[in-house]
Parts: sequence; C-alpha cells; structure tokens
Amino acid sequence: MLAVVKEKAGPGFAFNEVDIPQPGPGEVIIKVRAVGICGSDIPIFNGVRAVPFPLIPGHEFAGEIVEIGEGVSGFNVGDRVAPSLVISCGTCDYCKQGLESMCNSLTEIGIHIDGGFADYAKAPAKVLHKLPDQATFVEGASVDPVASAYHSVRKANINPADTVVVFGPGPIGLYALQLARIEGASKVIMVGAPGDEERLRIASELGADAVLLSRDQEELLKQIRDLTGGKMADVVIEATGVPEVFATCLEAVRKEGRIGLTGVFHRSTEVLLSQIVKKEITVRGSFCYTWLEFGTCLNLIATGKVRIDNIVSHRLPLREMGTALEMLNRKEALKIVLEPEV
Repeated sequence: MLAVVKEKAGPGFAFNEVDIPQPGPGEVIIKVRAVGICGSDIPIFNGVRAVPFPLIPGHEFAGEIVEIGEGVSGFNVGDRVAPSLVISCGTCDYCKQGLESMCNSLTEIGIHIDGGFADYAKAPAKVLHKLPDQATFVEGASVDPVASAYHSVRKANINPADTVVVFGPGPIGLYALQLARIEGASKVIMVGAPGDEERLRIASELGADAVLLSRDQEELLKQIRDLTGGKMADVVIEATGVPEVFATCLEAVRKEGRIGLTGVFHRSTEVLLSQIVKKEITVRGSFCYTWLEFGTCLNLIATGKVRIDNIVSHRLPLREMGTALEMLNRKEALKIVLEPEV
C-alpha cells in the first residue's frame, strides 16, 4: 500500500492528504504530474454546480502509473498516461454506437468521482491513453479541452467553402479555431467581449482571419455581414457558456446555417425559436467526447498540429490552487496548469 502524509495550503484553501487511493479491479493509480483548471471547474468551486460532497475535482490531467489493479492489461507501472474523464458502461445502446458521452450510466472523473487536483488519482484503465514519447505532461493535461472542442467542431460538418465564427476566445474557443482550420474552413472569425483584447491577439496568432470585439450587437453583426459578403456565417461555434450570447449566434448565422453549442450553460435565457424555424438553422449540442476523439486530439497536440503553448498562460504548483482560482475569477489568466511537486 502506498501512502503519503502531506499538508498543503494556498489562499483560501488548505487540506491534508493522507493516503494514496488504492486501485480496484480494472483501475490504476496515477501520480499526477500536470492538471489543468477547466472553466467547468470554476462553478464547482463557486458552489454553482452541484456535485457529490466531498469531491476532489479536476478532470484535465496526466501523469505516471504507480500502481495497477487486478485485471488490468496493456499498461505497466511507469507508463505516462492521460485519462479521458468519460467513464461509460460499455453496454447501453449509446455505448454500443461509440457514443460514450451519451451513456445512460455516465460517470465523469472529477465531477462524479474524485479527480486530479491531488498528488495521486485513480482511473479505470479503459479510459487511459499512453502519451507519445515527445508529448509533455502539460500537453497530456491539455487533451481534454481540445477533445471537447473537437467534438463540437466535428458535429458542425465544416465544408471547405465555409466561414466559421467562433464566439469566445477562451481555451475551448481558441482550440475550436485551430480545429476549424484543420477541418478545412475557408475563413475563421473570432469574437470576443471587452476585456478579451489579449485573447483576441492570441487568436490572430493562431490563424484567425479576423478578430472582432463585441461592444454593440448591431455593429458586430454588420462586421460579420461585411466579412461574409452579406450572407453571414455558415457555422457558428458558441464557446462562451454565456446564455445571452446564443441570441447573437442566431443573428450571426446564415439561413440553413449550423450552430454548435460547446459552452456549458448554468443559467437559462429566452430564445426566439421562430428564428431557428424561419431560417431553418441546425443547432447541435456537444457534450464531452469519445475515447477515439481523445486519442485523435492527443496525436494532434503531439504532432504540433494543435498548439497549446500560447493558450497555457500559467504553470503553478498545486499548492497554489487558491491563487490560481483567484487569477481565473479576475480573468488574469487564460489557462492555468497546476503541477504537483515530486
């Protein structure tokens, strides 16, 4: 049995970690080397999103296997791995179609069960992916948000002649920008709100054809109209998670266009459904990703086709979790990856 006794603290945050979790059948124990803070973690810490209590959040992580449970094959102690957060039953109708995130008995690491904001984390071997030799742990911890964006972009069925407008230059939106390019979009436009100026600069570095600052809806729509020759966007990717933005998405997309909802909404909003009907707009939700998509995105990062270097803005020790959360709440960081000390 592995065990550790350690005290950690940060602003507004302190805990004692006593025992390394023990693997059950089919499970492994991972020494966490890097773990990202996701936008969906913030509502958990702020008490907005209901989760089991007590819970260790954190679903964007990578590390080394230190212990293997009964029945695990294909993995060894010392393997460098990144787990998908999606734990599916494997037997329901959705799982049989390869739609793990639609599983009737879905469990998510860091949301329903303990995750990676710790020195050690437990995960089923079936959700693991081995890191390529050239991939870093920080890159491994970045696969989850890339895969979340990839799932939405793929559902949008982007064609080579399509203009794509991405709302929200956060990590998911910046990954969606890159993935839309990979999928063959002819033009990609990034839209941000006041305060997003630095993020829009990064969007330009990542290949956005135009970046727009949304101060006034009518002016924004005029700019999109001008950039699309009057027809508006073929595809809109909503990556803000702000419910009120959806109304603007409906105005920004052309007739028979497609809208992909990637952000996770925690509030309701009024929607003029007649716009969807009259313009024959296709609206597709996007939730998590599949095991295969996670592997695809790991390869995209490892081969340099998707960049994370200018999206991961800060790397901090795990003990500075409190500081990291304060920075994110104040929008002083784009993406923070925490690294537990060896």
